[in-house]
Amino acid sequence: LPQRDRRVFLRASVYQKELLLAGVNVTMGGHQRTPSGSVAVDVAHEHTGHVAVDDDSVLADVLGSMELAVGQHGTAWNHVYINMVGTTCDDVPRVEAAVANFIGGAFDDLRRLKVSCVEVRVGDWGEVVALNTSGLKFTMTTTSYGETDEVGDAELPNTAAMQPFENSIEGKEPYPLLDTIQRKRMICQNLSSTYAYDFPEIFANALALDSVEPLRDGETKPKPNPFSVTNNRIEALVELVLDTGTGQLVPTNRPPGLNDVGMVCWRVTLVTDEYPVDGREIILVANDITHMSGSFSPKEDAVYRAGFDLAVKEGLPCVYISANSGARIGLDEAVKAAFRVAWIDDAKPTKGFKYVYLSEDDFEMLGANGRVQAVKEVSNGEVRWRLTDVCGGQGVECLQGSGEIAAATSRAYKNTVTLAYVTARSVGIGAYCSRLCQRVIQHQEAPLILTGASALNKVLGREVYTSNAQIGGPRVMGANGVSHLVVQDDVRGVRAVLRWLSFVPKRTGAALPFSRKRFPGPLWGFDTVHRPIGFTPTSAPHDPREMLNRFFDHESFMETMTDWGTSVVTGRARLGGLPIGAVAVETRTSTKTVPADPAFEGAQQAEEQQPGQVWFPDSAFKTAQAIGDMNREGLPLIIFANWRGFAGGLRDMYGEILKYGAYIVDALREYTSPIFVYIPCGGELRGGAWVVIDSSINPDMMEFYASETAKGGVLEPEGVVDIKFRKADLVKVMKRTIPAMQNSTSVGDASNTTPGKDKAGALSAAAAEKKLEKELMPTFKQLATHFAALHDTPGVMLHKRAIREIVPWDSSREFFAGRLRLRVAEERVKSLIRRAAAPWKVFPDEIANAMAQLTPLLEQIGKDEDEAVVPENVPEIAATIADVAKIARRRNEETRV
Repeated sequence: LPQRDRRVFLRASVYQKELLLAGVNVTMGGHQRTPSGSVAVDVAHEHTGHVAVDDDSVLADVLGSMELAVGQHGTAWNHVYINMVGTTCDDVPRVEAAVANFIGGAFDDLRRLKVSCVEVRVGDWGEVVALNTSGLKFTMTTTSYGETDEVGDAELPNTAAMQPFENSIEGKEPYPLLDTIQRKRMICQNLSSTYAYDFPEIFANALALDSVEPLRDGETKPKPNPFSVTNNRIEALVELVLDTGTGQLVPTNRPPGLNDVGMVCWRVTLVTDEYPVDGREIILVANDITHMSGSFSPKEDAVYRAGFDLAVKEGLPCVYISANSGARIGLDEAVKAAFRVAWIDDAKPTKGFKYVYLSEDDFEMLGANGRVQAVKEVSNGEVRWRLTDVCGGQGVECLQGSGEIAAATSRAYKNTVTLAYVTARSVGIGAYCSRLCQRVIQHQEAPLILTGASALNKVLGREVYTSNAQIGGPRVMGANGVSHLVVQDDVRGVRAVLRWLSFVPKRTGAALPFSRKRFPGPLWGFDTVHRPIGFTPTSAPHDPREMLNRFFDHESFMETMTDWGTSVVTGRARLGGLPIGAVAVETRTSTKTVPADPAFEGAQQAEEQQPGQVWFPDSAFKTAQAIGDMNREGLPLIIFANWRGFAGGLRDMYGEILKYGAYIVDALREYTSPIFVYIPCGGELRGGAWVVIDSSINPDMMEFYASETAKGGVLEPEGVVDIKFRKADLVKVMKRTIPAMQNSTSVGDASNTTPGKDKAGALSAAAAEKKLEKELMPTFKQLATHFAALHDTPGVMLHKRAIREIVPWDSSREFFAGRLRLRVAEERVKSLIRRAAAPWKVFPDEIANAMAQLTPLLEQIGKDEDEAVVPENVPEIAATIADVAKIARRRNEETRV
């Protein structure tokens, strides 16, 4: 059988029920029954208190046997059946609890082994069936062979009234064959992916997690989160199909799997903590890898392009689920079946052929509409149409369409938020489109490649690459910055997508989303901006992630591009409930690894040590790219500056450090949201590192601050001393400040020596002076270093107006939270004024006057930490915006007249 049709049915009989039920209590754990009696065991609930499967349990044997049965084969839709002998009616609820605990504790293994059903027959009293049809979650149903009593809103077995049912097995239907949808799911499972039409369900399950409160110590059952404003969910899901007449996407209502194009698209309305009332909309575009292997033809290109263009038109985030085989390759099958061959020697075909041709009848049928181009020839009285061009099939038109969708993706990145989740292999144009989305989340088993390993091996003429993962897996794409995040499965992938979207406004130009999570503590309250940070960075090497996790709201920091440019840490977080981009510095030494390419004989893996607090080519490029991405997301930015400079060695200069450092300047100059540069406690900023992030690069948006122990200057004090405080200068200071040196100078001065006096005394004094200089030199070098360091203090920076203010580290969280709210409010008001006056121009002095008038109201918004920053909701501010816009329009109209 083909691999996609292989299934494993595992059967087991249990004669000692305690092998399955030992230690199981009928508490129902965290499983909620539906009115029909089923119990949903959600994949994504990783914190519901399930324990690992005991080694002595029959369920551990089930997992081991399934491992052996599956082996290296590409099975899917596997089935486990356990028949329990010698049970009583009271065992049915215990079996249900045991199965629920087994699925919860071994879910990752069950998914990896592609087990879709766990069925337990409880003697003649009932059966428990846990079914995972979509690969996302198990739905458990208990059937009891007897009467039932209603308990609350769920039906539980009435064990007192139950009677054994001798013929229950005869009443069961045979296991059905897989239907079309199940076969498509099976294909996707073999690729460690999920069927395209099941992704909306993953989004729904992931959203539901935000409505569940994290478990406290000693708790085993999840509870609704009382701080969640609403039940996070998918409010609306509308599939969009292409209207070939208009080229636009239109809504449709059809069952899953009826698509005749390998690209599907939805408009999804998500109700989240950030948007609990009206929700937020996104455009979801996904490859259907079960249709022609997910390859791109003009039809797929049209749907993809229309989806991204719709996102740009409405300013909505666009999420691309990538699982494809690149541009479609196709031969004209009708011509392939009809062409004939003109041999050089009909008796000896091994001599080769002259040309291929169609008979007159075949050409009459196939030559219509330019399907083939041919030249008429007559050979031995036979009319032949010698083929010169076969225009059927699929080839360059697919490449042309690939260019169009590449342009559409690039255009969307410039105008809205684009994000790609690579759930299965992504080849050629599929890989390019994922990268053009810029923000890439990669499944750990999903390679991003241009050419497959087998094709490369054929080109090289030998077996070089063993798998596609070796070429474009996470170890490659995560380490070179193409992939921002790497996830273990599709549930975690969708959760990463949703978390990323939680930092992004609902549409281009909208206000920043506001959300405050619960802070774990005795009162389980909100994470206030007034709390102490609880961590003080020092000049010694330390983990900057600990600083970021303590500085920002609790558990809000999401790091991206972790494995690339490791001397810099980038990510997104929340500060006082508002999203903000973050760039920090790794102060520890990190290692950059360059893998050996097996295509080159003698190639070896190279490792490069990168000291902390230094920008290298990869980390400088990472910094510039992260700043650019955050700018297009509309996020404010904070840079924790702690760099000693750029690496300037030969390898670094050859590695284009100068170019990537300049990219940082470009990214900051183009930034359209507030930027805070802060030298934290124990940090320093030197030389070119200061230059590329100085506030003068973008004075309208950038503000520079320093902590009370920060340092900054052109060079480190030791370097300044070597240049500006050399040995001669140190000796002068010695002679000026040390009395003993002054005395020795007087004694050894030739002008003070009387004629005829023994010169031995003068020589002895000079020797004593040299000895004293040598003894004092280490101390005076320290003194000179200290003196040079006095030029690098925060007070000097403030005096010379290089920084705006000295912000003590202990109060920096509260300070920047308030400053962030104020600056976001100010820039939003300015943006609304320009938007209201469009297309007319508003003069800077008009905006400045309006801002001065609104200062008290904006300062109040900055102080209020419990609300979103939406200044247009304040009536006085809205009226001022309208007045300024009206003045601008009136002035421009008078100018035209």
